[in-house]
Amino acid sequence: MSDRLRTSRRAYLKTIGVAGAAGITGLSGCIGGLTGGGGPIPMGSILPITGALSDYGSGMQAAVQLAEKHINDAGGPLGREIKVSYKDSETKADVGQQKYSSLVNEDNILGFVGAASSGVSTPIAEGVADDEVMQMSNASTSPALANIGYNSDKSVKYFGRTAPNDAQQGTVMGMIMGDGKYIGADKAAFLYVDNPYGEGLANKAEAAFQGETLQKVGYAQQTNDYTSTLDKLFQGDPQAIGFIGYPGNGKTILKQWNDGGYGGEWVLSEGLNSAKFFNEMKDVTNGMYVSSPDPEQTTGASIYQQDIGSKDTLFAPHAYDGMFLMALAMHKAGEASGTAIAKNIQSVSREGEVVTVGEFEKAKNLLDDGTDINYQGASSPVDLNDALEPLNQFAVLQVAKDGDKYATKKLETIPRSAFQ
Repeated sequence: MSDRLRTSRRAYLKTIGVAGAAGITGLSGCIGGLTGGGGPIPMGSILPITGALSDYGSGMQAAVQLAEKHINDAGGPLGREIKVSYKDSETKADVGQQKYSSLVNEDNILGFVGAASSGVSTPIAEGVADDEVMQMSNASTSPALANIGYNSDKSVKYFGRTAPNDAQQGTVMGMIMGDGKYIGADKAAFLYVDNPYGEGLANKAEAAFQGETLQKVGYAQQTNDYTSTLDKLFQGDPQAIGFIGYPGNGKTILKQWNDGGYGGEWVLSEGLNSAKFFNEMKDVTNGMYVSSPDPEQTTGASIYQQDIGSKDTLFAPHAYDGMFLMALAMHKAGEASGTAIAKNIQSVSREGEVVTVGEFEKAKNLLDDGTDINYQGASSPVDLNDALEPLNQFAVLQVAKDGDKYATKKLETIPRSAFQ
């Protein structure tokens, strides 16, 4: 098995042929998923139930479970239920790859939702085309992922996402730091988690910032003392800090910054946009700015909110949409396969009769009648582009007291047209 875990049971079956594989002990049970038999369609999720993104993981998984219920209550794609196998990435790249390998080799999945962080998603995405498995990430925003997941001749892309590309967020973060109505800094520095998400967003935000960038400093998650990192970050006395990270390490970093009296104003990435985080760190985060996706509301968003209730978290609606879109793509294709999903998922997200959250039966009926559909989801209108990712509007937020708790208030909306 290669270091990318690409020698999957699916790849093996392709090599020897389905007919030959049917007689091999231990493999016969997975043939139905490849040939479109009448049993449940195997799908999966790889989400951060534990680890640095555990504040969000349970909500993301609850959203996939809700999508699974809505799809199956409507009879499922092609008249078959989907069966989702749920895995915990632990917010670790190596664990994510192991869980992906398990889903492919043991569960014979055709597609999955996840992973959440770009650092976990990227190494998986580099192998999905070989396995002909569709990956729909709900929260991986690294710009690099726009160019990953293609097959060898670039005709089919097996990686998509319902989360926006960080090229958008970088524009907003840089604007907050330099615009006089917010921080109006002449000098800035960037602190980022040392993974593709952190580095990619820091690069985009630096490019958008109109002043002088003194330094960009990456930090490792496997430490508890960030004093030397902060010392390096604040060389030259930057007026603004763009912070790309997660709540787990964010708590430690901001506490040590506050205790050390370093100064400067902070702009936080959407990865830190957690009500739990803000309330646990209220004496430190109050007044800080946040750059965050703020997609247009759809009619389905309220349906989703009613059904998900208190389980909802950041990027959970995007997880719902990822699973729903994959099921719609299979039904349109008339085939349960990863390639069928990859080739049809864009078309069910764009032009046609509008369908939304919980309307899987309506969507099936339209598709059966030969009518194009336009799924507008729980997270946004979606509208996947050729890279299988959406454009979203964004918001400038600020942490503030709301009654007896702390939350973000919206200061400005940045429309989708600003990014086109």
